[in-house]
Parts: sequence; structure tokens; C-alpha cells
Amino acid sequence: MTEQFEHEIEDAVGIGDPGTGVDHEMLRRAEHKAHEIAGAIYGTILATTVVAAVGHEPSQIESSILIVLGTSAVFFAAHVYSLMVAARMVAGRRLRRHEVQTIAVEEWPMLQSSWPIVAALALGALDIVSYEVAIDLAMAVGIGALFFYGVLLGVRQDQGRLNILVNALIVGAFGVLILALKILVH
Repeated sequence: MTEQFEHEIEDAVGIGDPGTGVDHEMLRRAEHKAHEIAGAIYGTILATTVVAAVGHEPSQIESSILIVLGTSAVFFAAHVYSLMVAARMVAGRRLRRHEVQTIAVEEWPMLQSSWPIVAALALGALDIVSYEVAIDLAMAVGIGALFFYGVLLGVRQDQGRLNILVNALIVGAFGVLILALKILVH
């Protein structure tokens, strides 16, 4: 978001008071980094869930790729739109084009996080691996990415190795739960 727009939001919620001693620029950078990881986690959970739902039907590999990409794109667009609506409500005005673009760029990790999962599925579509292996690989990529994002969260919180491990286990557990549901249902 633009600096002026951020100040409007700060003023609207009462955190823009110069006497607070808060380093707003540092706060914005930290919020941006946290938001990127949160979007990547959400996007990865979404894509991994879609892969889990499509099953192991070899004739469906191309449609599985399209479903993952399409679902990720729809959720990305819906998320950007909902944030635009919220920002308009807070600012009390229409957003400028660059503000809308900034929101979309900030939400990009949500969409981008599905690409490694799609790449794993593409290996099956290209007959490099079997469809079953491609699905399993896509699930493993999703779960592995979630553990990685958990580690990244823990490192960015800078609260020690135990915190890193706890974050990795919690975020990775979402992927493991998706896998457990897949096994239970299929």
C-alpha cells in the first residue's frame, strides 16, 4: 500500500499518533513479511487440499492441474477483492489503481505457492513419473513447503530453536492432516 494510504489507515484505527514511539516503517516491513508467509501457507494448504481431493485417477492428470491452478486463481482474486473492499471501508473512499495493484502484489504469495505443487503434477502429465507418483509427490511438496514455512516463521520470530520447531510442527501438521483426510476418504 502507498505510504499515504497506510497513514490514513493508521489514523482511522488510532495507531498513527507520533507520540507513541512506534517505528511505523519497521512495523510495516515486519507486517509485510508476516503477510507474505501467511499467504504462502494459505495458498499451499489450498493447493494441497485440491490435490488430495482429486484422487489417483490417471486420466485426470491434466484436469487436476487445471483445477489446482483455477482454484488458486479464484481464491487469490477473491482474497484481493475482499481486501480491496475492506480497505475502501477503512479509508472511506475509492482506491486508486496503484493501491489496488499493491494489494494484488502483496497477495501474490498465495497464488505463487501453488506452482511447486503444479510442477509436481506436471511430471505426471509429461509421463516423467506415473500419475500416482505425481499425486504423491505433489502432496509431499505441499507438506514439505508447509514445514518450511513453519521454520521460516520461527526464524523470523527470533525466539530460539524450540520456537522454530514448534512453528514447523504446527504449520506442517496442516499438511499432514490433509494427507490423513485423503487416506481416509480415498
